[in-house]
Amino acid sequence: MKRKLSGSLFIWICCLTLGMGSMGEPVSVKTPEPDINFRATVVDQDDVSLELEKFSFNGKTYITGKMGKAELSIDFEKIRSILFVKKDGRITAMVTLDDQQKIEDDQQKIELFLEQDAPCFGTSSFADVRIAAGDIKKVLFHGTNQEKE
Repeated sequence: MKRKLSGSLFIWICCLTLGMGSMGEPVSVKTPEPDINFRATVVDQDDVSLELEKFSFNGKTYITGKMGKAELSIDFEKIRSILFVKKDGRITAMVTLDDQQKIEDDQQKIELFLEQDAPCFGTSSFADVRIAAGDIKKVLFHGTNQEKE
């Protein structure tokens, strides 16, 4: 009786564990379709550079983060570049505004605190791309690419 019980328990456990996992299937990346097609160069923490179109932050064409206790959203049209710095387990985004955008005292840099795992998306000439904000070193914006209808 004990042998039958342990044998059936073994088979039951095997059946449960065989259904777990991805069975070796590749993970696909689907780039969301942003409102505006922004072109950007993204450089990751390993200094690998990608030229992207349809660049978005969490599927949106603006970056969101905290500045002190306030939450901010800055539209990509106002940004020249973003430098990402890991510090104390947080991601600091040093946002450099373009020449036309100035805040108090002619300051052109804004420091935002971001979620480390916030995804950024884009499309390169050979692949769709998803990268976490914590894995990015910098983003340089090149404007928009308006497609003709």
